[in-house]
Amino acid sequence: MIIEVEDNPNCQGSGQFVFRELEPPKIIKGIKVVERGKEIMCEVAGVGEEGVFTEARAVKIADSGAGFAYLITGGGWGIRLRPETYAAEAWDLSNQHQWGEPFKIYGSKDDIIYAIQ
Repeated sequence: MIIEVEDNPNCQGSGQFVFRELEPPKIIKGIKVVERGKEIMCEVAGVGEEGVFTEARAVKIADSGAGFAYLITGGGWGIRLRPETYAAEAWDLSNQHQWGEPFKIYGSKDDIIYAIQ
């Protein structure tokens, strides 16, 4: 899997990264993040080209240090995070309670909330 997110209205670009998938990707609804020193739950969405919101996914990948990790991806514009506190607010690139990132990597699936499939 190759990920390259260019600078866009959702987040700064990431450069190009190559990951080896160990399992098929799964749709996710949320992830734990550390924000200002506190662990919080955030909903997560993918952001496609032109700012269209899509599903975010987690995929188990090879990690040379730990053996494996979980890669959180979205669309061509990365992922968007929204703290649970603001769950009633619509996804919006200009909402200051939300922020974007190209992708995230987690060492444990315990930090990931999967969609029911």
